[in-house]
Amino acid sequence: MLLLLPATALSHPHAWIDLHVDVDIDDSQNVHTLTQTWVFDPVYTMLLLEEYERALPGADQTRQLEALRDRMMESMADYDHMTEVRLDQQPLEIAGAEETRIKIKDDEALKLRFTLKLDEPAPLTEGSLSYRIFDPTYYIEMLHPGEEAVRLKGTAEDCRVQIIEPRPNAAHLAQAAAVDLGGSADGLGRHFAQWVEIDCSRSGEDD
Repeated sequence: MLLLLPATALSHPHAWIDLHVDVDIDDSQNVHTLTQTWVFDPVYTMLLLEEYERALPGADQTRQLEALRDRMMESMADYDHMTEVRLDQQPLEIAGAEETRIKIKDDEALKLRFTLKLDEPAPLTEGSLSYRIFDPTYYIEMLHPGEEAVRLKGTAEDCRVQIIEPRPNAAHLAQAAAVDLGGSADGLGRHFAQWVEIDCSRSGEDD
């Protein structure tokens, strides 16, 4: 699907996004929001900006970025903003995104930031919270560069973060290899996505 891609051939992954996520935890250990920062690779950034220079000739870069941001958020809204969230393995509903910002980082990488709000607060006292963020078509590889990319904010002293790397099976790898030859990539991205697990129930086990 994703993100108003330039009219390039649909093979994958041809773009990369580094993910950074702030998880907001209140005093009762409820999670309300995941604030995500996506940093696009420089080549994909250049392609997107060129697309918007053509779409809005003469507009300054601020206007072009605002238009790009609005189009991205609109495009992703029907897909829960590429995010799947679970509590104790049960899927949670996502209310929507707010506080959206966009800018160019270090003059070369597009940086999109938004706060994803859960429909209901998720109580970490009732199980571990897990989420994954992915492009369904696997055109874009979306990964956390390390556990430091997940920040727990608020009452989280006893909580632990684990990033579980994807382990696609042979069939998924074959499907990915076949896309350039005309195969389907529909739904492929979830098999190449990291799971992030936040567990607040094992305080002191390893101490």
